Amino acid sequence: MIDTRRAHHMTKMAMFEKKEEDKIRIADNYSKKNYVSLWTVIYAVAAVLFYLMYCVVGVLIIIAVHTRGVPAIAWIGFGVIATSGFVFHTYFYIKSGRKKAEERYDDSKSKCDYIMQQYKELDNIYDESSKS
Repeated sequence: MIDTRRAHHMTKMAMFEKKEEDKIRIADNYSKKNYVSLWTVIYAVAAVLFYLMYCVVGVLIIIAVHTRGVPAIAWIGFGVIATSGFVFHTYFYIKSGRKKAEERYDDSKSKCDYIMQQYKELDNIYDESSKS
């Protein structure tokens, strides 16, 4: 005879696993340190690429302005602003990326712990039904 509690619990777990499959996999495949480090590198590369794009646009603007008689001090100003902007932009972009990665990992870990708890409850239901 089919135990309705077991069937209901298994269905509930299957639906949860299907919905949260990708998030659960994060905690299973990576340690927190490795996952956050991976995403830190990804955000660092993205920050550098985005900033290079901003600098190319800035250089093109400076060239356009320089051809109209603006002194060479504009290049020095651009260099100072670009360098300080790069440092701040990259720092904050990487910092926000690390925070997001930590949050995703912690969420994944809590979902993984939840599903393990549900498996234990299912084992208890099986034990109860096998005793009776």
